[in-house]
Amino acid sequence: MAPARVLPYLPLLRGETHLGEWVREGSIVRFDSPGEDLETERALIELGGHSGQPRKRRNPADAGVVRGLFRFAAAAGRATDRVPPHRPMQRVGDILTMFDKPATHARLRAAGVSVPDALPEVHSAAELFAAARERGWTRLFVKLAYGSSASGAVALQWQGERVAAISTVRMLGGRLYNSRQLLRYETWGEVYALLDALAPHRLHAEQWWPKASFGGRTIDLRVVTIGGRAQHTLVRSARGPITNLHLGNERGDAEALRRELGPRWEMVEDAAESALNAFPGALYAGVDVLLTPGFRRAAVLEVNAFGDYHRGVRVAGRDTYQAELCAMMEGDAPRP
Repeated sequence: MAPARVLPYLPLLRGETHLGEWVREGSIVRFDSPGEDLETERALIELGGHSGQPRKRRNPADAGVVRGLFRFAAAAGRATDRVPPHRPMQRVGDILTMFDKPATHARLRAAGVSVPDALPEVHSAAELFAAARERGWTRLFVKLAYGSSASGAVALQWQGERVAAISTVRMLGGRLYNSRQLLRYETWGEVYALLDALAPHRLHAEQWWPKASFGGRTIDLRVVTIGGRAQHTLVRSARGPITNLHLGNERGDAEALRRELGPRWEMVEDAAESALNAFPGALYAGVDVLLTPGFRRAAVLEVNAFGDYHRGVRVAGRDTYQAELCAMMEGDAPRP
């Protein structure tokens, strides 16, 4: 096998090269996260149609980078139609659907995958609360439709006159900033202001299903599913409802959890594999799986196109990237 050729995003975004110069007949083509590069983020924010100067503490609550990546992936997907015959690891159409949380939710539900119920699209805090109360809900997870890494996420609950929201979003001077310190809002005025500020960027609001506890902490799982098989699993362990590891949360003991569940571990694998099966053009994805208290039920929260970086996690001696290449060689690749 020839060594990998890595094409950075910037030359493509700037029009300095095109895919046809890089893709040879029979090549395996993989799209990946652009990583943490300021110039690339600036170019993607510009492509996403947002103004403002990116900075170390930029304003990603408007999902500028993800929207830019969404548009870039769509353009790159069209470009792959004009390059020599190749073998994609993920079809771009499926990547784009995974970027869109409402579209992913709809696809999973249509495929019979267990997912939390969701509200129809809402455009303000008032609409959100009205739709939730109509259903008798008092707990919601609110996400940006194109958000990533919990950017813009809000865990929201209320009872009577009391309300509480936990979020990655800090509001300063009318602007929204991402924070790696989870913030708590406890007045109706603050919560309405937060949701109204996020709403123009398109919201996806789901019923908040409680997560299981393990080792005295709240958990969920990121399961990298490859070629239709659930493989590399991370347990994300937190003291609150938002479990993303970059927010200071911890890896739990996946083997200990597997032993605790015993034969019930199959429901984790079934949930992850059913989710990937809903995307027949994707060789792999990182599937976020929720276990309810008492490990009674598994459900899928999200499907992540670029969610396969599991440092130090191996299955049968292979990391995620080795396992994906082996699956390609075994003929599991999606058709272009």
